[in-house]
Amino acid sequence: MTLKEKAARFAAMHVEPGIIVLPNAWDPGSAMLMQDAGFPAIATTSSGIAFSQGLPDGEAIGRERMLEICARIAQAVKVPVTFDLEAGYGPAPEDVATTVRGAIAAGAVGCNIEDGQHDASAPLAEFARSAERIRAGVEAAKSSGQPFVLNARTDAFLFRPKHADNFAETVKRGIAYREAGARCVFIPGVEDPALIERLQREIGGPINLMAARGGRKSALTVAEYAKLGVKRISIGGSLAEAVLALTHRAAREVREQGTFGFAANAMTHFEATRIMTGKAGPA
Repeated sequence: MTLKEKAARFAAMHVEPGIIVLPNAWDPGSAMLMQDAGFPAIATTSSGIAFSQGLPDGEAIGRERMLEICARIAQAVKVPVTFDLEAGYGPAPEDVATTVRGAIAAGAVGCNIEDGQHDASAPLAEFARSAERIRAGVEAAKSSGQPFVLNARTDAFLFRPKHADNFAETVKRGIAYREAGARCVFIPGVEDPALIERLQREIGGPINLMAARGGRKSALTVAEYAKLGVKRISIGGSLAEAVLALTHRAAREVREQGTFGFAANAMTHFEATRIMTGKAGPA
């Protein structure tokens, strides 16, 4: 498929029946594993990509490096790939527009743009400016002439989980982002079924939830999310973090115990080669 065909397919998935389950890749190899597992579309994870580069999450990686890595991921697979582009790499609407244009040039069929800030005194970006940033991203995508799913992420429940105003703030922002042209609203940090149903009803459009977080077991299954009417779920950086945990445990086993038990459950060299190249390699 061409990029335009991939983009059209991904956009259609948001209006067709059924839930969209997106695994989150952090490099070309992880994306190829996800494609081999049968997923029809893939997302990237900003945290997983940052960690794989030895950087912290939270835009430390910068726009150019993030887009370069995401481009390699998109080029490695045949399925549509949507990019996690954090807060858009700059505070102004034009910063988001620049990021979206760069994402499309890099092979994205959609992207996440979030309104959370890594600032304990102001965890959410100002409301009106946040809506304008989403609008700017949507307009930049429209100017490309390619279908594009901007997934507007609002972080009230993630960054201030016990705040009494989270529901009202999330609904207000979700509606505003949809009015600005977002095709989906991403609400990480929500797991309660009754709350999910209320958010779905009040926002009135497709919502994306984070179905797994590092260090925690997901409260719901894919079937349960689908029954609640959720259109799209992703797993954020949780799989990348699970791989980091395995690597750390294995390194400590070798260093501290002098044993190699981790290898018992490892993928064989032959199988990894098959997935990465489609050819049989040496065992």
